[in-house]
Amino acid sequence: MGNSIVSRIIVTLTELNVPTDGITPDMTFEAMEIDSLLLEELALRLQKSFGIEIETGELVPEQTVAEAAAVLMTKGVAVA
Repeated sequence: MGNSIVSRIIVTLTELNVPTDGITPDMTFEAMEIDSLLLEELALRLQKSFGIEIETGELVPEQTVAEAAAVLMTKGVAVA
């Protein structure tokens, strides 16, 4: 899995004031107590960061960080 994508997601969560200590790629957004509104803000920031379009509902609370990274990879985000 693209560690750089996972890292960017975690950095963005930090920017959104989500405590990121102990976050792993297999942790769900729900386990981090991130609601759908905060996920929308995350999606907007990731869109700007990667220059992609993320549709409403593509990032959901039940998803893991790694699954979210996989969604971004399907949109052409490089793993580099």
